[in-house]
Amino acid sequence: MKKIGYFLLSFLPLIVAFGIQFAAIFFLMGAGAGFSLINQTSSGTSFNQILYRMMSDPEFNACAMLVYSLIVICIYGLWYYRRLGGCFLPKLKTTFHPLQFVGLIVLVPGMQFATSYLITILSMFFPSWLEQYEQIIDTAGLSQQLTPFLLLYAVFIGPIAEELIFRGLTLRSVRRVFPFWLANLFQATLFGIYHLNWLQGCYAAVLGLVLGYVCEKGGSIYLSMFFHILYNFWGTVVSNLINESDINEVALGILVLVTMVVSLIAGGILFHRGQTQKALTVKRLQSQES
Repeated sequence: MKKIGYFLLSFLPLIVAFGIQFAAIFFLMGAGAGFSLINQTSSGTSFNQILYRMMSDPEFNACAMLVYSLIVICIYGLWYYRRLGGCFLPKLKTTFHPLQFVGLIVLVPGMQFATSYLITILSMFFPSWLEQYEQIIDTAGLSQQLTPFLLLYAVFIGPIAEELIFRGLTLRSVRRVFPFWLANLFQATLFGIYHLNWLQGCYAAVLGLVLGYVCEKGGSIYLSMFFHILYNFWGTVVSNLINESDINEVALGILVLVTMVVSLIAGGILFHRGQTQKALTVKRLQSQES
């Protein structure tokens, strides 16, 4: 019965996150629409029209999600570090090794290209998923010129909030019930559901599996935060630069495929070696202390 209770509680971080998200968006929409009605100079604009205009405004959506993520970081940060044993200030020598960070940096382009291939394949079989995904991208402003609010949310604040929700609270909670591989699959599935559309949900679930492995095997949620930030930076900034380049499509396709394979293999090897070197460092320090 106790394990059943822990399992049910592992859904709580996602449910609370949805509640915070909706509350933040509705509050900002109501406050913004009310302010617009009070200060509008022309008559004839209804409250519903103002709300619709705000919902379609990428700048407003980015600002709302930024506020939501900051609230999540505050609440979930305390929740994770006070209730689930998260380490706020880990010891650098015994928690991290430089090769781990190098491995994650090398792994980023491989994961980006792998998830891009997944999106392409799914879009071929489910065109409606792609249409829904493109509408979300347009509304979020990711298909337009990046604004400071959008860049701050998509690249930095959003990934930190999501890591606390899923690799922090959810993974740590469900580990009380399941072995790591099943707990990782569970949190990655919830991470996919969190995005509320099929296409993004599928590749987010794949990314969630990798992030869960990085967090668990790397020994710190800061590593998955680091990787998530780099992944989003590549997808938000670097991908746009690649798409705007004049490289021949065939040459670009070959380059992407080779880069993906080399990146995934080399990044995985370097990260694993970093873990091994960190374990040797911990053992050496323990022997010195004894």
